[in-house]
Amino acid sequence: MNYFPSFRRLKTTFHLLLFINLAIITAYSARAEIPELGDPTLKSFSTEEEKKLGLMFYRTLRNNLSFIDDPQLNHYINNLGKKLATHSDSYNKDFKFFIVDSPTINAFAGPDAYIGINSGLFLESLNESQLASVMAHEISHVSQRHLARAIDESGSMAVATFATVLAAILLGAHNSDMTQAVLYTGLAGSQQKSINFTRTNEYEADRIGISILAKSGINPQGMVDFFSTLLSKNTSGGMEYLRTHPLNSNRVSEAQDRVKHTQSNLPNDSQDFQFAYARLEILSQKEPFTIKNADVEDKNDINLYKHSLKLIRTKQWPQAIKRLKALSKRNSHPWIKLALAEAYQANHQNQQSLDLLSKLSELFPGYLPVTLIYTRILNDNGQPQKSIALLKHQLQINDEAIIHKTLAQAYFKNGQISAALESTGNQYLKEGYFELAIQQYDMALQQADLSISTQQRLETKKETLNKKNNRSQNKVEKNISDELKPI
Repeated sequence: MNYFPSFRRLKTTFHLLLFINLAIITAYSARAEIPELGDPTLKSFSTEEEKKLGLMFYRTLRNNLSFIDDPQLNHYINNLGKKLATHSDSYNKDFKFFIVDSPTINAFAGPDAYIGINSGLFLESLNESQLASVMAHEISHVSQRHLARAIDESGSMAVATFATVLAAILLGAHNSDMTQAVLYTGLAGSQQKSINFTRTNEYEADRIGISILAKSGINPQGMVDFFSTLLSKNTSGGMEYLRTHPLNSNRVSEAQDRVKHTQSNLPNDSQDFQFAYARLEILSQKEPFTIKNADVEDKNDINLYKHSLKLIRTKQWPQAIKRLKALSKRNSHPWIKLALAEAYQANHQNQQSLDLLSKLSELFPGYLPVTLIYTRILNDNGQPQKSIALLKHQLQINDEAIIHKTLAQAYFKNGQISAALESTGNQYLKEGYFELAIQQYDMALQQADLSISTQQRLETKKETLNKKNNRSQNKVEKNISDELKPI
């Protein structure tokens, strides 16, 4: 049975009811499991079930929403997020941070540490402290297991809760704000109880978020400043973030009182944030670009970088190269030279691009944005063997789906078909598409160039995944059988 179907096909009422019924079965299954000792939130909602739900939540968003899939921005948001998460009660959780390409001001924490930041909220932040304050708040929702606690509080409503959560995932597939709203306001037995519980969560997330910011070396005043800005702009009461995260002046005042008891000399901003902000501003712009004289006259490094990205996007590569070469002589931030390398490549100056990226790879060994861009350009220039070596080394640092995907492309260009199929299977495995992963391993096993050790490795991977799928299927079938027994 496939637990990770394409949600684009779930258009009919029949499919919606089918998944709600699956949610009910899953809920009964969760209630029957023995909870882990020491965590009172697991009476009716196990960590295993939360992981399954989190994966479904993320894959649904991924299939239906537009994400900002940029190596530099994804590296920045995950680095910042993991720096914050290290100082939370869930420091050992595998947090996943991503940017949704949406102009609305919102952020959300889904089940099992999936945290989304809308590009609109990122661009509303004036500095890193403000962006980090929202992320710390969402991390606190995860670390305090607010979703699991809400389910546990509902008692006999646990079954309906799971149905509500999955319905939220389906109904909110094209609107992450709707998903979050249903997740956090549709959990309890009555609407008023849900609102009160959510407000309690928000105060708790503020308190813990402020502590996380201070421990991370980031000024928690950003939380107060950002909340104050949102309140001042929410004149019509329609801001998405405030619909899903109840906010009033009392909450801002309480946050300000807490901030007074923390260090006041912590930094508000970083150069990394400013470069990320500039890059996101250009990548998320949909309208045709206009190059203004003010862009050329402004000598600020960040604005010059942003102007260079505009030149690249409008295919004015020689001008971009000239500007980025000058900028790189006075600012050593790696994103400047990464942009220069891409401008060289676009302008068919392939060797200059490769030489620059080779030096960057030596200067920043294991830096994922450099590795991904360098190996992509190596693949494009007929050097997949070097790309393979770099990516295999990178996997020892970051075991991420995007690395397996790029490695599969390199293997394919190098004529290593079975290795390409195995890497694609590894990519699907990291993304949670278990049946697709098994299919890739099956196809790899059919290739003629297999060594005995490779064959054994693929067979072991298949066997492990099949056992996992069979356990899940048997579990559901058992619960269906139990539900059909006469009372």
